Amino acid sequence: MQGRLSRVTNSQWYEGAYKLSVAIKGFDGLVEFVTGILLLVAPSLLHAVLSALSHEALEQTGRTMHYIAENIAHVDVDLAKGGVLVVALFLLSHGIVKLVMVYCLLKEILWAYPYALAVLFGFLVYQVYVFVVHPSAGMGVFCLLDAIIIWLVWGEWRKLTIKKKERLA
Repeated sequence: MQGRLSRVTNSQWYEGAYKLSVAIKGFDGLVEFVTGILLLVAPSLLHAVLSALSHEALEQTGRTMHYIAENIAHVDVDLAKGGVLVVALFLLSHGIVKLVMVYCLLKEILWAYPYALAVLFGFLVYQVYVFVVHPSAGMGVFCLLDAIIIWLVWGEWRKLTIKKKERLA
């Protein structure tokens, strides 16, 4: 099993997929962090941006653009109803956790991998819950992507652990 895992995790496609998945998580964390700050500093600015995006999407033709416009409008309404401070703090904490996790993964800090896997698994459990309660194709895709990211991070952790043991031997 260890030999097969080593062959997979040492391949070029695996390395590319791992780095891409960590970059996606980093970008996601950055967007959440910046959005959280915007909500704290200028909640009306975010409302204006979401309204403009929704209006722009509605002006486009096609079902996909109208679907996007409806979802943007739904997010805007949810933010207004849900208490901006709670949402801002949630986004800030989520963003900070993801950014720290991405930093540790990119720096190959071995002790951080189990924590990163626990955090990613926690996010996945929550996403599966949301998917079960409110099924949507988008949430299904996010669940699948996060499951793949967990597998990639686990494989990278195993690979780095094996390399460390080989260096110490």
